[in-house]
Amino acid sequence: MNQSVNFETKPLIPALQAAKILAWISHKSICKSTAIANLTHALVFQGMRVLIVDTDGVPTIQMFFEQHKEETENRIAKNKAKVNALQAKGRAVSQTLLDQIEYDEFAIENRPVVIARSLHELDAQFDVIKREYANFDYIIVDVPAKVLDSKNNPIKEIKRLISFSNLVITPYKGDNQNAVTAVTVSSIIEDLKYDAVSLGGKFNTKVRSLLAFEPARIKANAKEVSANLTLTDTSTTAARLARNAERKALKEIDRNSQMMADIKQFGEVFGEHQMPLNAPLVFRSVYPNQFNKGQSIYNATTDSAKLAQTEFNLVVDAILSAFDEEPEAVEASENQTITITN
Repeated sequence: MNQSVNFETKPLIPALQAAKILAWISHKSICKSTAIANLTHALVFQGMRVLIVDTDGVPTIQMFFEQHKEETENRIAKNKAKVNALQAKGRAVSQTLLDQIEYDEFAIENRPVVIARSLHELDAQFDVIKREYANFDYIIVDVPAKVLDSKNNPIKEIKRLISFSNLVITPYKGDNQNAVTAVTVSSIIEDLKYDAVSLGGKFNTKVRSLLAFEPARIKANAKEVSANLTLTDTSTTAARLARNAERKALKEIDRNSQMMADIKQFGEVFGEHQMPLNAPLVFRSVYPNQFNKGQSIYNATTDSAKLAQTEFNLVVDAILSAFDEEPEAVEASENQTITITN
């Protein structure tokens, strides 16, 4: 018996939701690859499927995840051997050990896909890559630390990548050279907005800057810290330890206040084209230490690592929130207001 099917009202294959595209762009080497590795780890453990396109001439991200896979597989094998040895002796196996094995197996099973492409190759294959990985949640592009060509003009592939992306992150460290770079990036974004509006369209890419700070280079205001101390007793060892702990906490608060003030100042100057995320990237020593071992900060268990994890989780939340932020009104010529998604 023949049976008719209405394909218009009952599609055989549901439409795929396109992956969100996140590009990291800077004109200097500013902990970009390290941040991407940790962001990817956080996304993967939220159940996200992630593709990373490494466009650097030296595929740092690709090498990192290859090393991460090898290190994780070795740890799984070692811990399973330990479990077998304990069970053979009739001894109890700690839940911590079993949890570590489960955690590592999840990391291997759900690890990101990493492909290496030059900027030119990515530009030519972008539509194909988007179709092939449409069922992924995020496509993250790590761009070489360069936005200008030999003639000091914006690299055309980077301009197109910005336009193709849902969100662009521009990381900076707080120094004068990065302020110069911020001017360059803002100029590129302004040109792209102008081009889009002049053609009767919209600039749909959101651009957000991420300011990175090294705590060791931020001196806490000693007078401010001393003025806020509530514990002054030094008569016993316990009292002195408590006072030192309070002083340390107050120094951290003061450094954070300085970082937030710098973010606010950056936003006042460059916020029109690359509004800064409210969460700073506090670049502690655990970042490069773990990255060099092929591990993220989330693989470490020290107190400093836990602090870094808490701080970076705020960065992750800020980045994910930026995807859903509302369009901003931008003033056009002749006092006409044009709504552009920034």
